[in-house]
Order: sequence, then structure tokens, then C-alpha cells
Amino acid sequence: MSLTEIFNDSLKYPFSDMTKFCIIGIVMVVSSLGSLEIGNAIISSVLGIVAAVASIITSGYSVSVVKKALVKSDEIPDLDLRENIIDGLKMIVMLIVYYIIPIIITLIVAFATGFFNQYIEVATYASQYGSNFVNMVSEDLMMSLVSSAAITIIIGIILLVIFSLLFYMGICRLAKYNSLSEGADIPEAARDLKRIGIGKVIGWMILLFVIVAILTFIETFISSIPSVGILISAFLISTYNLFIAYRSVGLLYSAIE
Repeated sequence: MSLTEIFNDSLKYPFSDMTKFCIIGIVMVVSSLGSLEIGNAIISSVLGIVAAVASIITSGYSVSVVKKALVKSDEIPDLDLRENIIDGLKMIVMLIVYYIIPIIITLIVAFATGFFNQYIEVATYASQYGSNFVNMVSEDLMMSLVSSAAITIIIGIILLVIFSLLFYMGICRLAKYNSLSEGADIPEAARDLKRIGIGKVIGWMILLFVIVAILTFIETFISSIPSVGILISAFLISTYNLFIAYRSVGLLYSAIE
């Protein structure tokens, strides 16, 4: 399938069964409860725990969406709490596996460029001289801090993009083989990336980013509605984003024989 076909399908897919869309939307609303300002520590803690469990469920459900896409089924999967919680926990493990590497490399780069030492030195000036610290710090130190920060950030972003692509391949492998070890196999995820075509996968990510950015822009206005805005945006936008992202990546991965 071309990217146009993939996204045409994915954008329409959530509307094929509005009952199931609403069910997942409700779970999404529950997962957003932790962001509400209640003003009571105990209630906030309880809502936070409930929201965390709901987030695990939605993460696991996304794997079910990918499974349907891999076989090009137009059916929206049912909510299966046991299966979704298990897959959600697997997703958490995979997040650690895939993102620990870029985090470590970025930290090494930060140390190698002297970013942390320079930052501490500038922070020391700030604590001593307040807002006037800018006039006290040498130009060489500021230039070194800016350059080391720029190098660290650029490398960090590049690594984040690369491992995000690999992570999505890993999710597809998890859905295809129903195995955490297969999903967390980074070398095989990289081979799958090459089999699909790196250019095509990058194109998919760019298009997905544009769509999500547009939806996020709309979500900003919805979320500004007093009291219920966050809940409405979770029900509509977050749910729609989930279906689009995981339906599209599943269809993309289905090209691998």
C-alpha cells in the first residue's frame, strides 16, 4: 500500500464502529483523570492510580489495533482487559529497552562535550549574582555552553527519531508474534525497517506527525473549555490519534511478507 492509501484507510477506520470507538474513548477519559486538579491529595492519588491502569490498558489495546491492521482486517478490535493489560505491560518493558540506549548515548555526549560542567559553572554564577549573572559569565564559557548544548540536543533528537522508528517496528513485531522477546529484538526491528524501506517509514512518520500536530492544535482549543475540556479532548482527539497511529503503522508493516 502507498502512504496515501494507508492514511486514507487509517483516517476513516475509527468511524467504522462508533460503539467501540466510544468504549475506548471512555477508557481514554479515565486515563486522563490523573491530570485533573482536584485539590485533594488522597483523591488525586487514587485518580492517578486509576489513570495509570487505564493508560496501560490503552497501550495494550493499541497492540490489538496493530494486529488487525497486519491482516488488513477492517474490524475494530474488542476491548479485552486481560489481554490489553498484559500487552500494555509488555509495551512498558519495550519502552525501556528501546529508549535506554539513546538516553545513555545522549548522556555520554553531554559529558564528552563538557555540557554538565559548563552548566554547573554558569548555574553557580546565577546563584551568586542573580539576574546579573549574564554580565559576569565569560563569553568563552557561554559560547562553550551553547555549542555543547546544541551538539547534545541535535544528537539526542536524531537518536530519538531513529529509536522511535525502531520502537514502532518493535510494536508490530510484538503484535505479529505475540512475543515480548520478538518485540524487543532491536536488530530484527532494524531489519524490518530496511525491508519496508527507510524512506517510506520516515515518510510515514512525517505524515503522522503532521496529522497529529493538526489534531493537537484542535485539542488545545477543546482543552481550554473549563472543567470538561481535558475529558472531551481525551475522548475525541486522543482516541482518534490512537487509532490513526497504530492502524497506519500496522498497515505499513503488513508489506513485509
